[in-house]
Amino acid sequence: MSEKRKKQVFNPLDALLQLDISDRKLGLLLLAPAAILITAFALYPIVQGLIVSLNSVNFATLETSFIGIDNYAAVLQDGDFWDSAWRTIWYVLITNFFTLIIGMAISLLLHQELVGRNIARGLVLFPYLVPAIVIALTWRFMLDPTLGVLNAWLVDWNIIDRPIAFLTRPQTAMFVVIFASIWKYTPFMIIMFLARLQVIPLELEEAAKLDGASSWQIFWKITIPWMLPVIIIALLLRTIWTFNEFEMVYLFNFGGPLSATTTLPVYVRDLASEARNLGQAAAAATLMLGLLLVMAWGYFKLYARAEQELY
Repeated sequence: MSEKRKKQVFNPLDALLQLDISDRKLGLLLLAPAAILITAFALYPIVQGLIVSLNSVNFATLETSFIGIDNYAAVLQDGDFWDSAWRTIWYVLITNFFTLIIGMAISLLLHQELVGRNIARGLVLFPYLVPAIVIALTWRFMLDPTLGVLNAWLVDWNIIDRPIAFLTRPQTAMFVVIFASIWKYTPFMIIMFLARLQVIPLELEEAAKLDGASSWQIFWKITIPWMLPVIIIALLLRTIWTFNEFEMVYLFNFGGPLSATTTLPVYVRDLASEARNLGQAAAAATLMLGLLLVMAWGYFKLYARAEQELY
């Protein structure tokens, strides 16, 4: 008997499961280590950035001197900051709108009983798996006015008279970035929406059909209310990621031409690397964080309302 006891190994998980606590408390207890690590690694850069934003930093020696809110005042008085901010907002709004609409349409299609549905579900994820650098280089080659296949097609189909340098024209450069972002990130919406569609109670749709509801009425009265919480969370994540998007924007045109593709992340990069003003770069990044927190608060309010109306 003593030998068996010696062979037993202490298992912390078994000890936790034997405690007389609720499932909710147990779940929070199990999540605590990961939450502490994530908070520590996320909190330190935020605090460090806030400290840098309140100081003047020598780019060569990294010596600091406290200047208070002067960096914030300088950034807020910079016209380039506001131009980049509006450009970023339009980038977020247009990208999220089309990824939402296209993602919803494709997810509804792939939810149907179709031949080759599983293969189509796998293939539709391909753009989301492609690295941003590959997408940027591919699209830049496709849009090249001399060798690009898209210009050749547009000329052959008599849509344009001669090739257009889309990436060197301020009027079209940002639209190229937006289009490529929609192509890459729509699969994320499809994944989220397909997962939610799987759990919509079938009896609700069957009862609505028995009551004579049309497909459009079922979509608006049953599908959309059930999808709304997931739509809000997906939009929240995509808003955060798109707002902070750097590589998909920068790799296309490095912020040009004439700052036409300079969004806030690119603006912060230019302040830190080109202007070598780390204090103002940190101040701009902190302002971005504040704006994101406000938007996240709005999304969470909408999410709580959607959950309340659903249940």
